[in-house]
Amino acid sequence: MKRNNFLSVKFWILPMFISAMFVSKMFAAESTPPASPEVTATLQSYLDDHKIAGIIAVIADKDGNVLYKNLLGYADVEAQKPISENNTFWIASMSKMFAGASIMMLVDEGKIRLDDPVTKYIPQLEKWRVLENGDNNVQLLTPLDRPVTIRHLLSHTSGLTGAAEIQQVLGNDGLPLSARSLSSVTGHLQSQPGTKYAYGNQGMNIAARIVEIITGIPYEEFLQKRFFDPLGMTETTFYPNEDMVARLVTPYGLNRTKNDFARGNFGYLKSPLNDKTHRYPEAGGGLFSTTHDIFRYGLMLANQGELDGKRYLSQEAIAVLRSEQTGETHVNYSLGYHLRNGMFGHDGAYGTDLSVNPDTGLVAIFMVQCTGGHQWEARDKFLQTARDVYQKTKQK
Repeated sequence: MKRNNFLSVKFWILPMFISAMFVSKMFAAESTPPASPEVTATLQSYLDDHKIAGIIAVIADKDGNVLYKNLLGYADVEAQKPISENNTFWIASMSKMFAGASIMMLVDEGKIRLDDPVTKYIPQLEKWRVLENGDNNVQLLTPLDRPVTIRHLLSHTSGLTGAAEIQQVLGNDGLPLSARSLSSVTGHLQSQPGTKYAYGNQGMNIAARIVEIITGIPYEEFLQKRFFDPLGMTETTFYPNEDMVARLVTPYGLNRTKNDFARGNFGYLKSPLNDKTHRYPEAGGGLFSTTHDIFRYGLMLANQGELDGKRYLSQEAIAVLRSEQTGETHVNYSLGYHLRNGMFGHDGAYGTDLSVNPDTGLVAIFMVQCTGGHQWEARDKFLQTARDVYQKTKQK
């Protein structure tokens, strides 16, 4: 009996010992990536001038090697908390990437086509009309020249306004996607489908509702099962828990006298953020995430839709997401993805940004929470620096 107990303990300890050795070896093999002096020089003035309080800037390659990682400034200025990789961020319109990827995943599976009319899945939207100005400032409602398609929804060329009218009353995340989609019946299109580019969130939410209709599961569950869980994105969610909220980077902008920071908030979404009873997914701008999780998603994009032996999107789907999809408007936008200098990805309202170039392998991540508008100039300067630094590093 004693021998059996000994053997039982022995065989229980052995796997743990091997696992511990593996983990130790794995962490020992990792080295802390250096900060890029060029990135610091590019961004330091934004912190010194109180335009941005804290910045995480990452330059990596598609093999998962982080070449440079800059942690600058504070997550909370008043508490003097330095920004860290442990922090969480409201990634806002970066959420649009997942709406586009979800639709393309269903295209890959043959369940949907980009040029399917939206009414094929939501027949009630047959009531859409286009609002036009006639003579003597008379407003006219005219029929659609062509159907609104899923491609129109995701490329901001549907003619829809940025948000459904009812959201002005109940909040951006105060209605289920099913009700929010139908509420757009009462809101007229501002232009004929495919003729104008008008950035907004309503098209993304309707696209997310179509994902629910096709798959039979809530949009947030689809993202969890098909992207977040398999990619190891453990802290990307519409509903940050108390721990994530405690680690949220505080948004700041310049104060009125332009000599210090002014504290902002996350007023676009209802509080409390972990309320799953009264809050619903905002597919165009409701996700929270971390630098780690965005890196994982960026690696998948940089590797043509595949990561760690698992394929998420076909190479054909990635090619679509990397090419302009706005028709006659010719805006540098695809289906939930910005297109810039050979890179594709998206940014968020407070300045978070993922930009990837599968051709060169560059993965660039910019994580800030800025309310003052300076995030865009800082982001653009970072991306230029990141491209230059990456090219020089790879040429060594």
